[in-house]
Amino acid sequence: MRLALGLTAFLLFIVPVHAADGLAGRLLDKVACQADNSQLYALYVPSAYTPQKKWPVIFCFDPGARGKVPVERLQAAAEKYGYIVAGSLNSRNGPWAANAAAIQAMVRDVESHLAVDVKRVYTAGLSGGARVATQVALGGLAKGVIACSAGFPTSEDGVPGKVPFVFFGTAGVEDFNHGELRRLDGELESRKATHRIVIFQGGHEWAPVPLLAEAVEWFELQAMRNGTREKDGTFVAAQWEARSAAVPAVPALAKWRAQKSLVADFKGLMDVSALEKLVKDLGASRPVKDELKAERQAQQKEEDLMSELGEMAAGGSAARMRKLTADLRQRSTVAEDTADRQMVRRVIGGFGSSGRDATRAMFENGEYADAAIVLEMLAEFRPGQSRTLYDLARARAGAGEKKKALEALQQAADAGLSDAPRVEAEKLFGKLRSEPAYQTALAKIRGNPPEPAGRGRGR
Repeated sequence: MRLALGLTAFLLFIVPVHAADGLAGRLLDKVACQADNSQLYALYVPSAYTPQKKWPVIFCFDPGARGKVPVERLQAAAEKYGYIVAGSLNSRNGPWAANAAAIQAMVRDVESHLAVDVKRVYTAGLSGGARVATQVALGGLAKGVIACSAGFPTSEDGVPGKVPFVFFGTAGVEDFNHGELRRLDGELESRKATHRIVIFQGGHEWAPVPLLAEAVEWFELQAMRNGTREKDGTFVAAQWEARSAAVPAVPALAKWRAQKSLVADFKGLMDVSALEKLVKDLGASRPVKDELKAERQAQQKEEDLMSELGEMAAGGSAARMRKLTADLRQRSTVAEDTADRQMVRRVIGGFGSSGRDATRAMFENGEYADAAIVLEMLAEFRPGQSRTLYDLARARAGAGEKKKALEALQQAADAGLSDAPRVEAEKLFGKLRSEPAYQTALAKIRGNPPEPAGRGRGR
């Protein structure tokens, strides 16, 4: 029973360690799969681990291959409730074949070295990683999913009529996939799928540590309901008390949703008939109906705004584009945390995610002028992002706008761009290299300190 362990972030040493003796209670930054040491993952094994019993496991997927992040965030809950947690350092947004190889390697390595309860295998993911996590569950391996900031994989068939696993979804109030999770809540309810959707104060990101702990506790409840874990009356009562205390008094819609979730989660574990009647009555009340209607109208407004941005990116009036982007940026930066600010930030985030994907395709097709329009909008929304400004310089150079390309490259340098070899290798800058402004920007880039590792793209 041996694992290959990475001892530093810079160099992977292959060291054999007996799992029961060397892993329990430790978070390992890098573990190399024994069958393929190019496949890496972060790992946490609870301190109570012993190979004499089987343990639940959560396999995690991040859109930027930052598998250590979810392992760290789940560590406290994993220690408390006895879960193994592994996060792929290879799986990322991209071709499914590469993800499939990473999944297979990590799962096989963990299961070959640690005592895993195959009836309690779960997955977790962020954004595109959430879609990977859900795809794994759709394939039959996982019995439950923690999906942060995204839901099911995009397909013509949509959500299946019967969902064979439990689903815990999260989204921030400023998350551009917030609407997707809200809609998914209704879809899963219509399919009578076991699920819970929680909205938190945040953006497009891994759920906070306390919320991920709630997700693990929810897995525990569901395991008790379906018989894969022995029922613990004390735990159930404590969970009921904590969840009941967290039900908001207002607004009516939030109260109704929280109480409805309580009924769904605890039915079969305790008598919820009294609360079930209250939920039915509240759901039929005028305040809840009015708030649902207002929510649908707000969602439509948000979708219309996204469509308008798409039209601008497709070649609308430059003056109108500048006016719209300036207005949205101003609304996104107001001090007060209003519903409008949250909505606008979701729209800007969504446009940023789709815009980056669109410009990537435009570059591949040689549509540099079109890419420049989108990138100019992105630069207006999020000033000072070196990556966006660098791509804008590339697009303008490709479109033959030498002066504007040099301006954007200098702005990228001033924003901290530090990848000089990439700039020097960029073919689109071929006609710029003899320009003094290019040499000035390049010198600045060479002198900049290394930039922090970028986050994975959202989807």
